Amino acid sequence: MAETKRNPPWTRDELLVALDYYLRNPDDYFSPTGEGVLDLTAKISQVAKALGLTGSDTLRNANGVSMKLLNFRAHDPNHDTKGLSRGNKLEEVVWAEFADNPAALKKVVASILDVTQAATADDAPVLPEDDLTEAAEGQLLTRMHRYRERNAAIVKRKKASFLKQHGHLCCEACGFDFQATYGERGDGFIECHHTKPVSELAAGETTKLADLVLLCANCHRMVHAARPWWTVDELRAALSVRQ
Repeated sequence: MAETKRNPPWTRDELLVALDYYLRNPDDYFSPTGEGVLDLTAKISQVAKALGLTGSDTLRNANGVSMKLLNFRAHDPNHDTKGLSRGNKLEEVVWAEFADNPAALKKVVASILDVTQAATADDAPVLPEDDLTEAAEGQLLTRMHRYRERNAAIVKRKKASFLKQHGHLCCEACGFDFQATYGERGDGFIECHHTKPVSELAAGETTKLADLVLLCANCHRMVHAARPWWTVDELRAALSVRQ
């Protein structure tokens, strides 16, 4: 007898889309046959596809989405109904991060769905995957962030612009100069960091030179080392305290 394939745990991306629906419809019964839940199920299924998730035939079906919405109700202090308590830790985390800021969540979800649509198109850009700490806004926007940082053409233009202005390439946070330290081997070596908030990234949008800053590998890694990611100003502030 063939073993039934288990469905993967819900991702942050999917939970954010579900939470946005919950906050906009707090008194809904979340019936799996309701038009709203069915529409939400279709959106979450597309997000799962864009993330490359696979499972059984029940992967993100309407019954599962309905139950996930009721899991959120268990965290809602403004609702008399207790909801379902058998959720996972990530639901509680996402609720704590976004339940009190529905406007910000709406913006994040709009970006997730925009990137989802682009990621499932025939000419979809290849969004990189690595061990970067996932942003609070989810994996798809994290991947879009990295895609923008690694765009060879805009990175080359950013380096050329900075070199013309300053005469050498160095980290805009700590000042580290790879060529000064490593000689010819370090010539032209520096990483680019995309400064635009992840929630504002949209598929097909043009990256501007002003959206990028040059960072050494250490500083760039520290920006992304934990949630929430540091802004460049927060990175500089952390460095200044220790100098």
